[in-house]
Amino acid sequence: MQTYKLKFNHVEMSKRMAHIVQQLDPICAKVKEILDLELRKSTKVSIIGNRPKTTPAIIEPELFGRDAEKKDIVDGITVGKYCADGLTVLQIVGPGGIGKTTFTQHVYQEVKSSFDVMIWVCISLNFDANRLAREIVKNIPKVNGETENAIDEELIEQRIKHKRFLLVLDDVRTYHDDEWKKLLAPFKKGDARGNIIIVTTRISETTTAGKIADHSINLDRLGPEDFMHLFEAYVFGHQQSWKDHPELLNVGREIVVHLKGFPLAANTVGRLLRNQLTLGHWTRVLESKEWELQSSEYDIMPALKLSYDYLPFHLQQCFFYCALFPEDYEFCNEELVHLWIGLNILDSCDRRRRLEDVGLCYLNDLVNLGFLKENMKKDGSPYYVVHDLLHELAVKVSSSDCLSISSSNVRYVQSSPSIRHLSIIIDARDVNDRMTFEDFKRDLSTLPEKLTVENLQTVMLFGRFHGSFAKTFGDLFAEAKALRVILLSEAYCSYILEDVFRSLPRFIHLRYLRITTGTKGKLSLNSNISRFYHLRVLDVQECNVHLGLLKAMSNLVKLRHFLVQDGGFELG
Repeated sequence: MQTYKLKFNHVEMSKRMAHIVQQLDPICAKVKEILDLELRKSTKVSIIGNRPKTTPAIIEPELFGRDAEKKDIVDGITVGKYCADGLTVLQIVGPGGIGKTTFTQHVYQEVKSSFDVMIWVCISLNFDANRLAREIVKNIPKVNGETENAIDEELIEQRIKHKRFLLVLDDVRTYHDDEWKKLLAPFKKGDARGNIIIVTTRISETTTAGKIADHSINLDRLGPEDFMHLFEAYVFGHQQSWKDHPELLNVGREIVVHLKGFPLAANTVGRLLRNQLTLGHWTRVLESKEWELQSSEYDIMPALKLSYDYLPFHLQQCFFYCALFPEDYEFCNEELVHLWIGLNILDSCDRRRRLEDVGLCYLNDLVNLGFLKENMKKDGSPYYVVHDLLHELAVKVSSSDCLSISSSNVRYVQSSPSIRHLSIIIDARDVNDRMTFEDFKRDLSTLPEKLTVENLQTVMLFGRFHGSFAKTFGDLFAEAKALRVILLSEAYCSYILEDVFRSLPRFIHLRYLRITTGTKGKLSLNSNISRFYHLRVLDVQECNVHLGLLKAMSNLVKLRHFLVQDGGFELG
């Protein structure tokens, strides 16, 4: 009988990769040394949070209808009322989707030359002074003579002393007075004039117990003329205008009325209309029953839902599963495409096209249609985020199949036997004290009564401390034998994977396994990997993982992506 040699040997390839990485280590170390030296030399720095959700980089090149507000702030910072005081807190208030972040990005870029230190941090739902101080101080270069082993607040004070700074706290959705005062304390001690903190928020001072800002600017809906110009830009770009399609102008004006002056609504609906510049398509959008669901003058969810309804089915599926991730989660393109492969929602009718190429095409379509926003990291690589209102939309449209649980909603979960995809988010606050920890653990233990666990196809665990609940999760997922997708994100605790998934040896349907941990984490994956015959993606590149009996990986005949950490891969 004739035998054939496999064209691709996983073991040999992994050894070759490890050897290449070992050769590159000295070069990487030298590059890092040079970059660190250049950073220490710099006296002017622009800082983004350790895991930036929004950035100061301008995404929308033109700012419509905000010239007066922008000029007032820029003039106040550069030559006017904000220059004399030691520290000024400026609050920019407006409902979600009104364009607060875009507006602040334009202000930030225009005033850069007036500051020595510029800091941008996205807050979202986690306003924790200790976390924010830790995030900020890690990104401010050290100064000569600073105190060793000082707490983060003291380091901030020492590193910004004698320097004029601008701190942007973007998207503050909740805060406690004590946490706010604690965060503000080191910045109040700066001795330079004209220091500024800009807070973008939906929270007006009339709804809070105390005053947090010295000045407040309300961003309201765009006026009809400015909004029409913005809508035109989203529909036609810079290629065409109404004069090229006069038959669409009147119906376009009627659609604009439904968008309520909100840039986010103009973005999604405008890009939807761009796909078909025909009177029939535009009329169908205008006559949609979805508009009748608008509950107030500030409700743009029907506009977003309408845009989703007109997506092709394959793009609806890709967007659908964004509901499982935490708000403001950052996706890299590889991560999204690999997940879609694992979920088996990519389809290529053309055998010459790789699934990965199909996924990248879908990703670009979601960006072009306004459902994902593309940002750039410092190294120039792209990452993607979902606007919080669009995340809310994803949660809404996927509610019959997907469920995301945190300590804030776990008690209110209703019986949902149709749920197939589950994510659980563990916040640092959930393990702050024994009582909170025990309460959350008890609430999690009730989930088997509300979910049909044996039908789960996806389980995602987020948060540095989810490993603290390993035994609870083990009890919860004891009957979960049909899993296709497992994602364990950011665990700082060491534990064996079977502590959480006791049925691991029987996960013969598993297609996607991704494990990311902090530097202190180490997860073990034993020889059961040989049973994952349908596994397509094995991503352990961000953690130290021991793979027992690696030779058994020859059984993984459908494996497309095997990602391991540089130097962190151990042969069993």
